[in-house]
Amino acid sequence: MSHFINLISFFSILFVSSFLLHGQNRAISGDARKFKLAPVQSVKSSIGPTLDSRRLGVDRLIDGKLPDSGWRSTWTVWMKKNPSIAFDLGAEKRIGVIRIYFQPWDRSDELMEVKVEVSRDGENYMLFNEYEGFVAEKGKSAWAEVDLRAVKAQYFRITPKYQGWGNQWGEVEFWEISN
Repeated sequence: MSHFINLISFFSILFVSSFLLHGQNRAISGDARKFKLAPVQSVKSSIGPTLDSRRLGVDRLIDGKLPDSGWRSTWTVWMKKNPSIAFDLGAEKRIGVIRIYFQPWDRSDELMEVKVEVSRDGENYMLFNEYEGFVAEKGKSAWAEVDLRAVKAQYFRITPKYQGWGNQWGEVEFWEISN
């Protein structure tokens, strides 16, 4: 019986830790804000993904599943292209942080810049800010975190700018301020 209880405890810990490892914890020391992951209703891209990603589609960016590091996984890819990707959160939310799971392939600073625009109606976007300085080990996935402080909007349009091979993204998360 105790073996059975230990086995249940082990799998419970494994289950909970798998959520923590996949970007569901947003705690940063020194940041007093409280966050919760905001669901995304839909996503559209100005240009479709390229290579094998064409058959997978841009919806992979919001499915909650992180691809493995390395080539030929379930990455959403735009080789030598910079798409504009529009996200509809379904309702206005106060977003504090956007996280992008990306993988540089050619060079560690391949994700050169990320432009963030916001909209309340999904038609008229206003430039919020441009971010740069995203560096990760080539061929290894990493999170790029964009601190918005507190932006209230329903629609977000993100436009990356690559240098090197292109854009290879696995997931995009919107973290709503809950306090």
